[in-house]
Amino acid sequence: MLIKLGIIGTFLILGGMMFSTEISTLFPNTSGSLLDLLKSDMNYLNEKVSGSAEERLDTSIDKIVENVSNNVYEGITETGDKLVEGVNETISEVITETGDNIKNGILQSHESSQEIITDEIFNLDLINNILN
Repeated sequence: MLIKLGIIGTFLILGGMMFSTEISTLFPNTSGSLLDLLKSDMNYLNEKVSGSAEERLDTSIDKIVENVSNNVYEGITETGDKLVEGVNETISEVITETGDNIKNGILQSHESSQEIITDEIFNLDLINNILN
């Protein structure tokens, strides 16, 4: 039933389009205002659809830009944190290593100075020096 009505409606619309000049001569006020009304309705629908599409595109682009900027910020923050941790670990290792080297150097110089002093004291012949 709907198909039949659709076919009949299509023929009426096609007939109206084909014979619009005859219709406008028979009914000048009705056909002119009907076409103007249809044109204004179509323009209104086009504006509404265009406005809605633009609004959705704007919101989608805003969301995309926001997500990208958030991801970039998080990536930069994570990378910076990792760099700082790596630098801190390296500095800590170098300081510990340097401190250990200084400590070992001090211990070695202490031990060698003790050996030298002990050797000099044992090699010192006080009696011969006093007699001379």
